Parts: sequence; C-alpha cells; structure tokens
Amino acid sequence: MNNHFLEEKLSGQYRNIPVSFVRSILNVAGKKEMISFAGGLPNPSLFPVDELAESAQAVMAKSGRTILQYAGSLGYYPLREWIANRYRDKYSINITPEMVVITNGSQQAIDILAKLFIDKGDGVLLEKPSYLGAIQALSAYQPQFCEVDLENDGANLEQVESCFLNRNIKMMYVVPNAQNPSGVSYSEEKRRDLAMLLRNYNQFLVEDDPYNEIWFEEQFPAPVKKYAPDHVAWTGSFSKMVAPGFRNGWVVLPPDLVPHFDKAKQSTDLNPNNLTQYILHHYLTHFDLDGHLGRIRKSYAEQCRFMHDMLKRYLPREVQITHPKGGMFIWLTLPEGLKADELIKRTMKRGVIFVPGNSFFTNGEGNQHIRMNFTNAEFPDIKKGVKIMAEEMIRTV
Repeated sequence: MNNHFLEEKLSGQYRNIPVSFVRSILNVAGKKEMISFAGGLPNPSLFPVDELAESAQAVMAKSGRTILQYAGSLGYYPLREWIANRYRDKYSINITPEMVVITNGSQQAIDILAKLFIDKGDGVLLEKPSYLGAIQALSAYQPQFCEVDLENDGANLEQVESCFLNRNIKMMYVVPNAQNPSGVSYSEEKRRDLAMLLRNYNQFLVEDDPYNEIWFEEQFPAPVKKYAPDHVAWTGSFSKMVAPGFRNGWVVLPPDLVPHFDKAKQSTDLNPNNLTQYILHHYLTHFDLDGHLGRIRKSYAEQCRFMHDMLKRYLPREVQITHPKGGMFIWLTLPEGLKADELIKRTMKRGVIFVPGNSFFTNGEGNQHIRMNFTNAEFPDIKKGVKIMAEEMIRTV
C-alpha cells in the first residue's frame, strides 16, 4: 500500500527545504571504500577520548541522579558561565552567563532564530556562497534570499547596504571565520564596517562562528558581536573544539532577546542534553583545553598545507584555489568547460567524492565550484584523491 496521500499533506515549509547533497553523498560513501573530501568532519584521531571518559565517570559518580533528570531549557549554568568568561576575557566583550543559551549544536540556534524573525516572504541576507545547513534551516520559513558576493576579506558591503536599503531584510547570516564552504575570513575592518551598517540600518545579524578556535597562524579578529552587541546573535560550537557527537553549541544573545529565544526553543526541546553538558564542563575545567586546541590547529594546518600543495601541483593551472587561515575547507573555482556535478560522477566511479558548489547557493549557481574538506583525510589519501580529480579534469579540459 502506497501512502501517497501523506506526501500530498506535506507543508509548504517542508517542501521549501533543499536536499542536503552532503548528507546524500556521505550515505554513498558509507557503502564502500571512498576517499572523501565531502563531509565537514573533524579528525577523530584528535578527539580527547580518555579525558572525556574520565570526565563521564567522574560526573556520573558525583551527580548521576541529577544529571539524568530533566533540566532547564537555557542549559547548565556553570557551562554557560564558562563560555561567558572565556570569550569576555578573550575579546573584551560584555558577556554574562544570562546571555548564553546552550543549543543542540549551532544549527539549532539558526533554526530557532529563523523561527523568531522570519515570516513567509521576508528578506534574508546571505553571503554567496553560504553554509548549506543555514540555507536549509532558513528555507523552511520561506524567505526571499538576498545574496551578496563574498570577497577575499568578507562580504561585499556595498551590496549589503543595497539590500538593507531596497529589500525587506529581517535577518542577515554570515560565517566570519574560515567560512564554510569557502574558507574566507573577514578582516577586522570589514567586521567593524558591517557592525556600523547593522547599527545604521537597525538590522539583525546571525554571526555563526563554529571555527572561532581553529586558526592556523594567528587568532581571528574579534567577532562582529563586539562592535554591535545589540544587533548580533553570536553562535559557537564545541563540535570542532572537542567532539561533534556531544551536540553542544551555544548562542550569545542580546539580553532582551533571551526570553523570546527560550520560549521558541521550548517548542523544539525541553532542555539540551544534560549528560553531555556536565561531562563537557568537567572536561573544560579539569583538563588542558588550550593544549588540546593547539594540537588540533597544528594537525589541521599541516593537512591544509598538504592538500593545498597537492591541488597546486596536480590540478590544471586554471583552477583557482583558496588558502584558508583556519577551519576545515578549501574552495575551488573551475575554469570554463568544467562542471562540478559532472566531474563528481566520474570521480565517484574511481572512489573519490567532494561537494559540488551549487549546494551552497540558493539560486542554482555554483557549478563552477568545489568544496574540499582536508581535516578528515590522511596524507596518502589526499594525494591519491587529488591526482584522480586532476586526471578527470584534464580529460575534460
């Protein structure tokens, strides 16, 4: 019996969500041996497994019955306090624990903020390209997207101002540090200038910052949140800092927005994962997080340099290659005559996958681009996979 009547009842909101090519390709990758440059996966060899196991045992022994009970929807207060203290000290930003809400990864924060602000037909301003997960979360609320070009130092602010002036913009979304998918980071000047535009036009920004701690040479500049605190929700995540399986992220909100966010969040979940919050807080306060982050940065920087060198060595000279300052991704721009969606059909047959760039646009563009993840592939696989991609490109050019 085919229940086609159920499909007919699906909402317009659901139908507006684009399919995640990344998730689909990872399902394929799981079925056979593949060299994968597709998923944005941290390297599991760097997970602090022993330390987290010790923290799990310690918190269960001390507070197991409390941990396994329902808890508040805003999150474990000591963990919120740790986040507020770290980033207040790091960036000299006025952050209190009461401004911090724990979420199920930063993805949930994007969805809740979209639920709060976006009605059907409202304008949402995005970088071009933009993070696929955000496009999915925002698309469910049926907005009208206004996309602006992403330059080497951040969004084109003339185009941003034009959107503010000429479109009914309710929300802007950016990834300022080692952007997914491009690897581009905003300059300090652009952060300040964007903050000025937010204040001048009374606009609201979702500043998604999961790669804040994953820098290679020098720390990223302070977030836009510092320069326009009442106009920015600043999200972060422990997925890249510690481990994604914990699903612990956070958002720093303007104080007046916290009760509204909390109300909207309660319609999604009663409380974030209590067990992982306690374990994470114990780990953060009993072990050397900065030493752990130093190891991640060193390893990822080496993987990034190696992939960049291999791409430069083997790909056709016409392919443009970004050189990110941190994060997990390199972005390729292909010459005329090469299409990413056609290329991947050929490389998949030879055991290599990546993400075609059209996944990161809302208007059908992007087929001249490729996103490459360098953090979850070993050096021999990087070299082998890039050589296969190069051979398939050369056959087409």
